[in-house]
Amino acid sequence: MMKDFLARKAYGFWVVALALVAAVVSLVRYIGWAPAHNTTNILVILSLVIGIILNIVSMVRDEDLLLVAVTACYAFAAFRHLADQVGSFVDAFQGINMFGDASQVGNIVSIGICMVCGTLLAIVSGFLKREK
Repeated sequence: MMKDFLARKAYGFWVVALALVAAVVSLVRYIGWAPAHNTTNILVILSLVIGIILNIVSMVRDEDLLLVAVTACYAFAAFRHLADQVGSFVDAFQGINMFGDASQVGNIVSIGICMVCGTLLAIVSGFLKREK
């Protein structure tokens, strides 16, 4: 059964799977990092969780609109995360700690990169054939 399911899948399916992995890694890293630095935004968590759920559904049901929704969720999470941390970027640029935490810019960027990778993979998968 599972062998038949996977045999019918094309490259686009595997790109969708990679987008899911990137989103799960992003969510785990964000949930591990944000509470420790008092920067948790429930909208980031919700959009990643909703995107992950839709991503799983899109792996079972090949639907283009689901991938659009997945991309929107992942993109919103990435931009919201980066916008929330703009004070830390300003502090790193100015060499002070006033609006955020300049020492966390590396973590902020690495989490953001993971989120952006998930977004880009979701976009690319929309242009690829997912079923043979």
